[in-house]
Amino acid sequence: MVDAAKQSDRHLNIPLGVSIGIAEILLTVGISVLVKFIAPDFSIITILMFRYALCLQLLILVAVLQHGRSAFAVSQYRILAARIIAGLSSLTCFYAALDLMPLAKVTTLFQTLTLFITFLAPFLLGEHVGWRRWTAVIVGFGGAIMVISPGADGWSPVGVMLGFGAPFFGALMLVMLRKLGRSDNPASTAIWYNGAGAMLFALLFVWQGERMPVDQTSLVILVLIGALSSFQQFFIALSHRLAPASLLAPFRYLSVPFGIIAGIMVFGEMLTFEIVVGSIVIVLSSVFILWREKSRRGAG
Repeated sequence: MVDAAKQSDRHLNIPLGVSIGIAEILLTVGISVLVKFIAPDFSIITILMFRYALCLQLLILVAVLQHGRSAFAVSQYRILAARIIAGLSSLTCFYAALDLMPLAKVTTLFQTLTLFITFLAPFLLGEHVGWRRWTAVIVGFGGAIMVISPGADGWSPVGVMLGFGAPFFGALMLVMLRKLGRSDNPASTAIWYNGAGAMLFALLFVWQGERMPVDQTSLVILVLIGALSSFQQFFIALSHRLAPASLLAPFRYLSVPFGIIAGIMVFGEMLTFEIVVGSIVIVLSSVFILWREKSRRGAG
């Protein structure tokens, strides 16, 4: 076991892992900017079709080179199906919310993912959640209410529902991934997820009579969304291979300031007191939950 630990340590490169993790966050924000930029001209169905179809090709290529035929092997079909449905729902809600709400708000609301995971853990994973973490969940959602500012200018009830739907379904997806990770290769689940997304939105594209982009700029943006999404997934996997997940987790919240800055610079969004305070409350609540979970595992 000592040799295995040493072998594992030799594969770690924490500075590089953190750098790749931050690059992945920047990619995520960049993709969000592209989606929001093109959403007024194309349906979410068209955007998601390009995203899944192009992402799938690179995933299959890399997975087959690394794992051969086993890249497609899965054993827990029901859990995989639940993961696919949750993942598709989360990304659809996220992209649709970007069309209806400011980028800063959508990015910030997605950070309630940790709060939703904590809320769902007792019901789906049988985990005990103590009063401290429940308090953090309540406080965190209070921060989310500050961010959405009900009744303020630009208030969109549908956008808010989609903005909360993205992290809710994202939390369900991560719970399913945790269960799948015990038996199935992450590359396999990623291929089946993206394959299902490509097939679903291609069928919807034809059924709804959607149009292909005729101008070069729109086509380039749609292709970029798919290509960058591939690299985003590779960066996630590589960063977690090079650095511990517990170390990478807090860096996820850099997407909040990155999203706010991108919203201001690209779309001329206004930075309000409610967004600043609400985002700080969400991030601090989520970090506290992560710290409590780490402390609990250490004590166990």
